[in-house]
Amino acid sequence: MKRRFMLDQPHVKAKIIGIVLIAIGIVFLLNSTSLYIKIGFASILIGIFMIFMITERSIPQKISNAQIEGTLGIVKSITKELNLAGNAVFIPKSDILTEERIFIPLNNSDVALPEIDDDFVFSTGTNGKSLGISIPPSGLKLLQEVEKEADFENAGRENIEEKLQAFVGMDILKSVSFTKEQDSWKLELEKPVFCTNDPSICTKYPCPTCSAVLTAITKASKKEIWINDITHNGKKMAFHLKMRD
Repeated sequence: MKRRFMLDQPHVKAKIIGIVLIAIGIVFLLNSTSLYIKIGFASILIGIFMIFMITERSIPQKISNAQIEGTLGIVKSITKELNLAGNAVFIPKSDILTEERIFIPLNNSDVALPEIDDDFVFSTGTNGKSLGISIPPSGLKLLQEVEKEADFENAGRENIEEKLQAFVGMDILKSVSFTKEQDSWKLELEKPVFCTNDPSICTKYPCPTCSAVLTAITKASKKEIWINDITHNGKKMAFHLKMRD
């Protein structure tokens, strides 16, 4: 029973998937075609990322920041190697997906999302769907801690901003607001902790703090959240988002 419980833990599942992806990547690298080499390289990088995700342990902030920076660097390398220029789409849970995911597409035009389940990683662009990769948000574990104070499940869009204040109450953020702007939404936050301030990372694979907030919005609204753009204003940063009705 204890062994089965351990296997059900998200960080254990992440490590198992990571090992499988590394094995798949090695198989692809043994093939000489350019596409297979790229997929193999990306699969190995994602596998390493899954294995070394920050999980259960509490560690000094300096070390945690270094781990975060390293993990974000891996994802940046993956998207660069696969020429993925599109911005992230946060995907809510579904009947076939047990936790939220991020999908990073080839580009930002005419994105047709593939059907994403727990085992889905690569979209090869077949059946009219967009080429891209799907990986867990970096802020899933952080969100689990926040939800001990505020449950975002089925909170609804009208209650999201109030719920997000839990991040401020737990000293994760200095401030946060979530407001409607014509046909889009604006998430503005101020963080006291590590931030890359790198648009190529923030738009594709936000750091755990921003990711946890965006995942919370996805969870509360049960809608796909599309990052249109980001802006920095002093110590604050803003995500300009699209949320489909």
